[in-house]
Amino acid sequence: MAKTVVTTGKRFTDIDGLACVIAYKEIPQEEPLAVIIGPLNDSVSASVRNWPLNYSTRPGPGILEYVVVDVSELNEFPEFVKKEKVVEIYDHHLGFEKTWQHLGEKAKIEAVGACATLIWEEFKKRKQQTANSYQQITTVAANLLYTAIASNTLNFQASVTTERDKKAFAELAKFTNLPKDWIAKYYQEQEVSVYANPILAVSNDTKLQLVKGMRCAIGQIELWDSKNFLKEYPSEIEVALRAFETEHWFLISPSISEGRSYIYTKSEIIKDFLRQVMPIDFFGTDVGVTKKLWLRKEILAKIQ
Repeated sequence: MAKTVVTTGKRFTDIDGLACVIAYKEIPQEEPLAVIIGPLNDSVSASVRNWPLNYSTRPGPGILEYVVVDVSELNEFPEFVKKEKVVEIYDHHLGFEKTWQHLGEKAKIEAVGACATLIWEEFKKRKQQTANSYQQITTVAANLLYTAIASNTLNFQASVTTERDKKAFAELAKFTNLPKDWIAKYYQEQEVSVYANPILAVSNDTKLQLVKGMRCAIGQIELWDSKNFLKEYPSEIEVALRAFETEHWFLISPSISEGRSYIYTKSEIIKDFLRQVMPIDFFGTDVGVTKKLWLRKEILAKIQ
């Protein structure tokens, strides 16, 4: 009998991917092996890293089948994951649905704010089917899913936020043991980590994408106050993004406290693309300001 491995993308692992991998282990009757090979990026704050996170970095030998969460683009899968061995997909990044049509209802690629929302919904569905009630979720899994939903919706201010995300967040709150000021503390911890090593922070949350046929490096850093970060570290941001060996790059940094995003790029082509799809003003500089919070996936969807 094949052993099930649940895993996520290969380049880096954010709070959503981590939460989905850890929480998915509690869904089936037979516990799968959780495997994470990408380094944890700065969305996984210092406190979260101290929680009992139980996962491996390699799948080991044997006959394996795979559940992949928070990613559905084959190029982003770990090398050991083969398409024909994938039995389930959970993702909230649209664009690769046709790749997984053969899985039918086992491919849940849906427009919600966080993949964590999909995992919680599946958790409830399967636990109710076994008449065991979904109250069996562990505190650490609930804490992770709860935090991932807040993070991926920019504390529910991002336009990708859905009623499903809000409902999942409220339901999960009953099973967490987090302090009342947890979300503020979480974002503050992220800032400390990002400021400690700006180049690594940007590099660990950058994706290479084709934008209008151009190879583009797109970084994303969510902070409580992005304005000061961009003022203090423009050189470091540029170093991190140019390391992806393309002249076309930009960093989007949602500023949670201000309810708007800052975008840094030196590419006039990228600036023009952005102006065409969203209200943004560069004020004659290389840093643009939006009127609301934007995420990387929203901008890419608009440009593409």
